[in-house]
Amino acid sequence: MHEQNTDSPGTKVPVVPMLTCVAAGLALALTPALIWRLKTGVWVCLAQPEILYYLQIAAEAYYNHLGHISDPTIANGVSFYPWLPFVPVVFIVRILGLSLFSVALIWSIFAGAGVGAGLYLTFWRFLRRRWLAAGLSIFCMSDFGFCSRFVFLLQLRQLAISLVIHPVGRLITIPFAQWRAPDPSIDLPFLFFQIIAVANARECPRRLNLWISGLVFGLLFYVFFYLWTMVAVALVIALLLDPAGRKIYGWTLLIGSVIGIPDLVLSLHSRAAAIDEGVARLALFVPAAAKARDYDLAFPILTVAFFTLAGFWIWKTRRFELIYLLSLVIAGLLLGYSRMVTHVFFHEYHYIWLWWPIRLVLGLIVIAGIAERRISSRAWHGLALSAFVLLYLIGGIYLNAIDVTRTRWSNGQIQNFVRYRSQRMAPGVSPLVPRSVLAGSQDFCELAAVAENQRELAGWILPLSVALDNSAWESRTALDAYLNGVKRADFARATSDEVKDDYWFSEPIQPQLMEDFMRKFDEVTRDPDKFIRALQVRYLALPVDQSPPPYVASQFRLLQPGPYWRIWQIEQP
Repeated sequence: MHEQNTDSPGTKVPVVPMLTCVAAGLALALTPALIWRLKTGVWVCLAQPEILYYLQIAAEAYYNHLGHISDPTIANGVSFYPWLPFVPVVFIVRILGLSLFSVALIWSIFAGAGVGAGLYLTFWRFLRRRWLAAGLSIFCMSDFGFCSRFVFLLQLRQLAISLVIHPVGRLITIPFAQWRAPDPSIDLPFLFFQIIAVANARECPRRLNLWISGLVFGLLFYVFFYLWTMVAVALVIALLLDPAGRKIYGWTLLIGSVIGIPDLVLSLHSRAAAIDEGVARLALFVPAAAKARDYDLAFPILTVAFFTLAGFWIWKTRRFELIYLLSLVIAGLLLGYSRMVTHVFFHEYHYIWLWWPIRLVLGLIVIAGIAERRISSRAWHGLALSAFVLLYLIGGIYLNAIDVTRTRWSNGQIQNFVRYRSQRMAPGVSPLVPRSVLAGSQDFCELAAVAENQRELAGWILPLSVALDNSAWESRTALDAYLNGVKRADFARATSDEVKDDYWFSEPIQPQLMEDFMRKFDEVTRDPDKFIRALQVRYLALPVDQSPPPYVASQFRLLQPGPYWRIWQIEQP
């Protein structure tokens, strides 16, 4: 990483350092997929906790209507998820004749290559030191805290736990946030390229650069709501703080907003078509609860102090091209902590996965700028930094690997997939009728929804549907429990936890919801045939070691006896 001179602004992008970063990004992003390949024999990776839910959304386009996505629980139900992360990937998979499970693999490939290239180009664009930019990029990608609050320290903690404190056995850990697909791993490359487009337009405000900057911003509307809103606010802030770039920021806002109008219209249409109870259950723009869930509202005072000093350094050194990066950090802070002022909750914690990486990138650029002379004049610094980055990359790959091999959840996912593939994806096995409603074991139903175009009767994804009202949620949950042989007392305990999870922000209505769930369970118990017809249940999957309830044994016929799940089909005219 030792470099005597910086690259001039007109220098072409250094290919070798950028490809090095792309290779490092792919190594990190595809480590779980490689382990899954070794353990399952196929290129499938379901290591991420929510990946099967996102694949069910993709399944709607893959199996039923290639041009758009929809809700996975209700046929043609409205979905608030964006179009771009799903439909183009599904189109590629269909063209190549791959299974739907390959969507997750392509997401990982895009994330690894996109984050690697985007990070490198961002660092190189502002530092003009090709190998320093590569080292900083690899450090960021490899760090466990890149999309988290504690950079470097969290990495050391995880390594110490896994190598020293608990060198063997299972661990309780979480995956790297930056490789979570589709958010934020698909969002980050678009964010980095938008930063580069704005920087290029500011440096050389030609018409082509202005249009590229606006186009990239416009694409963000189709990637993620939290991404384009943060960038839009950042552009407004930069417009106020950077007089020299006002034309750039203004035209970027205008062009991008025009490109994003179709998505805004679609979003308004989706909101109008959504069920109000479903929107409230998803907690979109609702009054904030007394207690926060998913993240705390402790305001990052040290971050504000540091970037106040960074802003002073930018002003003092006249590095005004960095104002936009600083504006992104400010925008993320304002939006991420807007609840403290507005008292409105809209899952604004998603912003932290976007502004925390920019915080680290800007911080490293400032530090590199301050230490520029020392870095350029001492060769041993480059050797030391190179060794450190290589070790850090190895540590990141290791942490990514043990998340698959040493956690109970990941091992369970691998086991479930191997069993499902052995039982349902073997030669000669008749597939289930597409778009059928499937009840029973959650492990089986999630995989069948992706592999065989089924719809889950119940499960944890049900409350996430904005196309489903509370009555349907209650009916489906109650019927699924009844077909699984769940007793009334057990159902009461389970639904109490579920109601608290999904209506945590509105405690006053929880007792009424519990009453509704129990009333629905009693109705199902009295007349299960009515609910099976109404909800069009066709199949039931139960573990082989579970005896079917009397109703199932009398009204369903055994379709497949095992070896891991018994598949039953309803006897209906």
